[in-house]
Amino acid sequence: MKNSKPAANAFTALMTAAMTLPIIAIPLCSAAEEVATANASSATTPSSSLLPVGAVFGVRTLYYRETGDRMKVTEPVVWIKSPIGETWEVSASATLDIVSGASAIFVSNQTGKPVQIYTGASITDHRKAGDVALKHRWGESTLSVSRTQSAEKDYRSDATGVNATYDFNERNTTLAAGYGNSNDRVRSVTDQSLNARRESREYLFGVTQLVDRFSLVQSNLTYTRASGYLNDPYRLTIAFFPTGPRVSIVADTRPDSRTQWTWLTRYKRTLQVQQAVVSAEYRYYRDDWGMRSHTVAASWLQTLNEQWKVELGLRYYAQSKANFYRPVIESRPLPVYTSSDQRLASFGSLEPSLKAIYQLNDADSFDLGASLYRQQGNWKLGGGGTATFEPLQALLLNAGYTHRF
Repeated sequence: MKNSKPAANAFTALMTAAMTLPIIAIPLCSAAEEVATANASSATTPSSSLLPVGAVFGVRTLYYRETGDRMKVTEPVVWIKSPIGETWEVSASATLDIVSGASAIFVSNQTGKPVQIYTGASITDHRKAGDVALKHRWGESTLSVSRTQSAEKDYRSDATGVNATYDFNERNTTLAAGYGNSNDRVRSVTDQSLNARRESREYLFGVTQLVDRFSLVQSNLTYTRASGYLNDPYRLTIAFFPTGPRVSIVADTRPDSRTQWTWLTRYKRTLQVQQAVVSAEYRYYRDDWGMRSHTVAASWLQTLNEQWKVELGLRYYAQSKANFYRPVIESRPLPVYTSSDQRLASFGSLEPSLKAIYQLNDADSFDLGASLYRQQGNWKLGGGGTATFEPLQALLLNAGYTHRF
């Protein structure tokens, strides 16, 4: 389907870092484990990397809709995590992305300024994904391996991951290391001859430190190397020139490699008097395509009573443009690398969120969340955003149920 990856990954990537683009998906942590951790909201103090007691099962539905119904995504997820004996744990999840709407396929300067041209008819696609992970503990250390596969009309991904942790300092400090690799195939519904390779390797190093009984700090550094076919096969730029051959249709052409660095630091603290948990995080990203980004996020999780919790959140994101990003091509000779993909432009975004959590009993909990995402060129940190950037606004809803056996 045309440009389906951005919408399909909207819930896991778009809001947190548009600069990552839908190029890789390496399971340094299994999706099931991440969801289970996120839903462990009944904990009032930070925990170490010990395995949980008992199995956990959950279902979740995510919904994403852009203004004007340009793109809609529904994503149901089923996951489970369970210990096996005293030292083993298995987790698994299954996901289905249902994508529909109009997709931007090319940019034209025929009117004298860049204009995003969308498909006239609604397009649909389904992305199926699943992962499984196995974890084992030896004393103060854990080792886990994971496998993830996903497939849709024009894209297939096969990824594996290995993670290790080591607790010391009376389990107040945890070191983490991870490796992941992804081997993907890129196809196109409009070019049946396209069957290109896309590979990536990712390395993670991190530390989590319990500062005291009520607070922790976590910091991770991730290095990613992607290679192969990194273009968007559906993205075109139509350039109208005043002299010579009047029209040129230029396909999206990016370098065949990309090196990325990401540094993420977060802080969590339990406020006993207020019966709340506050979180703050900062993420810095850079790559050899010339892109730099900053993400700042904060949340407040408030306990109302034994059954209800409410969480307020706010996230701000800003990025600079890729070296080869061009809203239009204005002169000859045609560049070696060029893309009019707005995800490579310079812009800022803001996302406020609200979430309610209901603890029915010791075993069952429900949650319902909503966020409003908006990005604009002039919201870039320090100014200098892409002047021709087309604003985007989207609504995200998610609902989940968790059962602990």
